[in-house]
Amino acid sequence: MIYRNGRVAALIGIAAAAALLLSACTANPIEDSPHDTAAPSGVTMQKAESTDPEPAAQTAPSRQGAADAFRAWLDTSRIPDAAASCAALSPELATRMIAELNERGPIRVSSCDELIAVSAELYRALNQDASVDISVQQETATDATLFVTYLATGSCGTVVMTRPAGDWIITEQSQECLG
Repeated sequence: MIYRNGRVAALIGIAAAAALLLSACTANPIEDSPHDTAAPSGVTMQKAESTDPEPAAQTAPSRQGAADAFRAWLDTSRIPDAAASCAALSPELATRMIAELNERGPIRVSSCDELIAVSAELYRALNQDASVDISVQQETATDATLFVTYLATGSCGTVVMTRPAGDWIITEQSQECLG
């Protein structure tokens, strides 16, 4: 019985750590997750080609929006691709996330790379996918505020991002509701 209680305590600790890492929610999402748009099994989806192609010189590359950048970060954090995931977090946010994980759970990490690796393993252990609903509350060319709901847990909160140069950086994540 002691082993079982210890295992339950460990699972509770893992669940608490996972809940900490899952921050962001919306009842009426503005954007749908690309994870929710997969084609049914056996169906092949093809992109329609334009009959009037524009010259490549006139086509400017589209800049990734904040919601898509957040989804990309979420995907890289689940693989895990620690280098890409950490590059998308501000150093201050990564430091806070490490401190919060170390304070609340039985798991200790000392770097952003370790944080991402442990987080990915927690999500795998809890069988949680990366499906989210995102509501863009505000977005300019350099700043964005998103409200994100993790569909696997119901956890939700605000994500603040900035784009000082070319790529979006996550600067803040709040946890406003627990699933």
